[in-house]
Amino acid sequence: MTDISPSPSYSALPPPRFHAVSRWTRPWFVLLAFVALAFATYFPCIHGERIWDDQYLVGQNPFFKSPVFAAEIFRQHLFEESFSTYYRPVQNLSYIADYWLWGDSTTGYHCTNILLHALTAWLLFLLLRCLLPELWEGGEKVTVTSLLVALVWLVHPVHNAAVGYISGRADTLAALFAIGAWLLWIRSRERSRTAARLICGLAAALLFLVALCSKEIALVWALLFGLHTLFFSRSLAWRSRILPMAGIVAVIAVYAVLHALPEHRSGVPGSTPEPFGGRVILALRALGDYCGLMFAPVRLMMERSLGPAGMYINRATWWNSIMYETLSILGTATLIAIGWLCTRRGEGRSLRRFGALWFFVAFVPVSNLIPLNAEVAEHWIYTASIGLLLLGAGAIAMLPSYSMRWCAGATLTFAVALAVRTSFRAADWADGERFARRTIASGGATPRMLTYYANELGRNGRLADQEQVYRQMVAMYPTYMTARINLGICLQRQGRTDEAKPLLDIGHASTVAANVPRTWNAALNTAGQLHKEGRSADALALVREWKPGNPHTWELVGFEANVLRETEGPRAALAVVEKYALAHWWHLPSQLGMASLQREAGDSALALSTARNAQRLDIRGAAAFAEAAKCEASLGRLSDALESQAVAVARAPKNAEDLRFFSAILHQLGRDGEALAMQRKAEALAAAAGQHLL
Repeated sequence: MTDISPSPSYSALPPPRFHAVSRWTRPWFVLLAFVALAFATYFPCIHGERIWDDQYLVGQNPFFKSPVFAAEIFRQHLFEESFSTYYRPVQNLSYIADYWLWGDSTTGYHCTNILLHALTAWLLFLLLRCLLPELWEGGEKVTVTSLLVALVWLVHPVHNAAVGYISGRADTLAALFAIGAWLLWIRSRERSRTAARLICGLAAALLFLVALCSKEIALVWALLFGLHTLFFSRSLAWRSRILPMAGIVAVIAVYAVLHALPEHRSGVPGSTPEPFGGRVILALRALGDYCGLMFAPVRLMMERSLGPAGMYINRATWWNSIMYETLSILGTATLIAIGWLCTRRGEGRSLRRFGALWFFVAFVPVSNLIPLNAEVAEHWIYTASIGLLLLGAGAIAMLPSYSMRWCAGATLTFAVALAVRTSFRAADWADGERFARRTIASGGATPRMLTYYANELGRNGRLADQEQVYRQMVAMYPTYMTARINLGICLQRQGRTDEAKPLLDIGHASTVAANVPRTWNAALNTAGQLHKEGRSADALALVREWKPGNPHTWELVGFEANVLRETEGPRAALAVVEKYALAHWWHLPSQLGMASLQREAGDSALALSTARNAQRLDIRGAAAFAEAAKCEASLGRLSDALESQAVAVARAPKNAEDLRFFSAILHQLGRDGEALAMQRKAEALAAAAGQHLL
């Protein structure tokens, strides 16, 4: 008789093949691997400069240089002077932390972006590892699939605009906190004690609120959570499914209250949305474009146009017309393919359906079915791309010859190829002019991108090239007033005042300012030319006409104050600056201007108080300490002045003017040797700056 009892040596047999990978999927090992891989992939952009919106958000932005703005940013839109209604206080909070850690070094900001992206990918791995067992009875395959999906998502080049671009981190922050909230809610279900479950639930609600305050797209994460909880989480009783829905509604209500705190804006005026039929065509093109980028990320760019939605395309070349219609066909084919995958029986069916649902829930808000400020942008599918990857994983699982080993190897090869492409693309974020030039060459010649490219040329002193770009824009977009104004400013910078005048003559403030952002630039440059010609009264009249329509524009107030200071004295200028500064306590230049004028008007004690208040508005700035030193010196408090100026010099060691004043204070205190050394250092810096300009 054959012995069918277990072999005594069975326990010594090696475990199944995929049990061996469990050590590679340990959470902390995955975290370290993801962080290392993210930094290796995005290394080319780490030392990159400020690009596009970075120049405002981590440059001119008045709300990120001190923790004192932690409450104020909840009362402000992301952009101070704009038609946009973006409400993202957590994004500004992250910049406050970056400025405290890194100062003006963009390297630190890029490192923060990369680290946040790596952490988000890691949390995504943990989340999928929790969700997939209810969608796919794949055993050990579930953990491996979760890891591979998160890995591909981590290195995919379509996320460059969210990682390599400092201002793009809002998508990452929203995903990071939303996934964290989802995981905390899952953890609360595992707790046996009521108090522990309550704490985890409240922490999840708080993280979800933080996600919403990072970017509005977090509402998509709430919808995804709700759909999964209601229709895919089979282990939950209906009561346990409804309760978190009530919590989400409560958090959204709190967010709505916070969102109403900033001053109301009506959005972009005069914009006529595309008819619904046209928006459907644009949505199909966007679907084709995004899905094409996910599987063949070749033509990557910050933003692009999907072309007119009408049947006849008059504004594009025949080649662009073919490309646009190809995208429509590709989008339609993608829609059909996704529908087929969702109805097809076989292993991973629930996973495919959940992936498709995830993708469309995140895609619809950015599909153009809802009017947007642009037609397509890569970073908009930061969340939607996860759904496509889950759909792809489910499609692979249904293959008859499915082999986890083969699929893992192919996915790793694909991930390596994506990482290489991402690394090449990340190099574009190192230099603003190169970034704009490559985007335009790839087909992203939108008015905004051309304007940015021209601005970069002007910033680099290439005024002739800048003029050529603006002339091309005026020819291509004759109604685009921003191009006309900037062309006039460019000509004026070249000394061609007569040519600039008709371009800068844009009419009255009441008929222009309400429809076109930052048109005050034209009025300001015209006023500057009038003042230079000795027509100060006309210059003041022009600026004062534009001020009511631009109440938050410091440049107009500052110009008026400078003219009044020259023509009527500091007290006349002080009345103008003081009104603005008291209404904008957070605005550092106006506070410094008020302190300077108070000192010139003879009230040094009040000026010193103003300067000291200004010091808290910039935790790394030198200007407020330099102004305080001048006030203290005028009061005869030389020791205090020396101390304040020492701080200013330490914070701005290459400021020749601060070094000269430091030298003067040292000389008055009888420390001539130190004064002479400081004077020589100031002269050396001034000479180096002069040679650099030459």
